[in-house]
Amino acid sequence: MQLSGFIKQSLIDYPGMIAAVVFTQGCNLNCPYCHNPQLIPAAAGTIPVSETLRYFTKNRLLLDAVVITGGEPTLQKDLPQYLSAIKQLGLKVKLDTNGVTPDILSRRLSSGLIDYVAMDIKSELTPAAYSRASGVVFTKEAAGRIRQSARLIIDSGIPHEFRTTVCRELVTPENIRALLQELDGARQYFLQQYRPPAQQRPASRQLSACTTEEMAVLAQSLNVKWR
Repeated sequence: MQLSGFIKQSLIDYPGMIAAVVFTQGCNLNCPYCHNPQLIPAAAGTIPVSETLRYFTKNRLLLDAVVITGGEPTLQKDLPQYLSAIKQLGLKVKLDTNGVTPDILSRRLSSGLIDYVAMDIKSELTPAAYSRASGVVFTKEAAGRIRQSARLIIDSGIPHEFRTTVCRELVTPENIRALLQELDGARQYFLQQYRPPAQQRPASRQLSACTTEEMAVLAQSLNVKWR
């Protein structure tokens, strides 16, 4: 596991749980609005895995769960061993994913090691819309893999959520309406308000956030929740 971020206690990353959060290094997308661009390059982690496991062991009676986010956690070859070590401590596991690798995701979902899964689904599942929102070129086949991952999660029986970050320049209401049709049967779907980071990189400097009022109107028009 290549880990480059560690929050020792969070009340907002796993619904209803006190959770630690670990961030994996490396992502196969390059979203213009990414708040953790330092995690995108495939590189060695900066935080020893042993350090996180010692903390979980010492504080397992004070924690309910561990959230594994990124980067993209499914790129980590030793993710199953890490999940198993966490579960052996009696802690629940939430996995965040972008859904680009449905073959790997399928194995992780069927392992019995994941208690909650959240998928960032960027836009309507067309090559043009997904390329624009993800920052990498998506073919029809690649967009189909996102669709496959979404269906795997919906059909898994595991508690889950999907979420889409809303930037005016990247995602339209029409994109979201089309996406909602793909997510039939999903337990939860959220719109996320884009919040520009304090230090913007070049890819995000032309992006603009919707106001709170605009987000409320959009969510109401689509009959979904937002945060």
